[in-house]
Amino acid sequence: MKKPVSLLFAFLQLVFVGFTLAQADPKKDKLISLSEGNNGVINLNSNSYDRFTEGKRDYGLVVLLTALDDQFNCVPCREFDPEYSLVAKSFQKSKKSKDLFFGHLDFRDGQAVYQRLKLMSAPNVFYFPPQKAGERKDFVKYDLARSGFSAESFAEFLSKESGHKVTVARPVNYFKLGAKLLLVVGAAAVLKLLYRHLGFVFYHKNTWAVISILFILTFTSGYMWNRIRTPPFVMPGKNGDINYIASGFSSQLGVEPQIVASIYGLLAFSLVALIKSVPQFDDQTRQRFGVYIWMGCIIFIFSALLALFKIKNGGYPFKLLI
Repeated sequence: MKKPVSLLFAFLQLVFVGFTLAQADPKKDKLISLSEGNNGVINLNSNSYDRFTEGKRDYGLVVLLTALDDQFNCVPCREFDPEYSLVAKSFQKSKKSKDLFFGHLDFRDGQAVYQRLKLMSAPNVFYFPPQKAGERKDFVKYDLARSGFSAESFAEFLSKESGHKVTVARPVNYFKLGAKLLLVVGAAAVLKLLYRHLGFVFYHKNTWAVISILFILTFTSGYMWNRIRTPPFVMPGKNGDINYIASGFSSQLGVEPQIVASIYGLLAFSLVALIKSVPQFDDQTRQRFGVYIWMGCIIFIFSALLALFKIKNGGYPFKLLI
């Protein structure tokens, strides 16, 4: 009686072991071991990229394709790389860290992938969702130009696409926090000491006129759009040049509000100078030349503004001087 029972237990054990081995995924086990050794970021090459992104996978995989070598001088790559690593390190501490992995493929190690995908610029971020055997799901691309380079925007994208809650845990910079606190206290002390001597500045109409102009320039230049979307400061062009203006009205770069505010500020200064300074000249000849000079400045600066508008809207047919 004991022998059949022992044989039954042995058979059940073999079935359980076989079922466990059938459920095991060697690719996922390899990703788990690789992610634990580099704060959640897995360094890939062309072969490992193909291995982990093709065929059946019961995990999600994010891949950052970048070009960090000095010869490429890829400023956006260096800007986004620490933000990407921060998201990977933060998710590594979550309970779902074995269901979503973060890969990193540099151009130096993945030229074949770049050529196959016909990528002409970097960085690029692709999310590969889980797929069953025989399925072929396309990857989802994270739009860096529209969504921005911040870790928080990227984490929000991953949470939406993967279904996992991806959060960002930024380390506290106590030195920076202390420096800001010290600066605030010092500024308050200086203002208290100088108020009795410079208090009239706060009540002068020109002071509030300047403050009002600065506020107007700030909020009409696209500054708040940048604060919400956090776009890249500049972007590389097709020929290796740096683009400072993004074409189209639905996107912009971080430097654009500064350019627009500068142009509007020069226009405002020229107009104020024409109105305030020219009438103070006693000589009519000087007044005439003052009018010519400041009107020329206004026309030239306004032509630069039209040229900027033409970059945003390629179909705009008009220009002034530039």
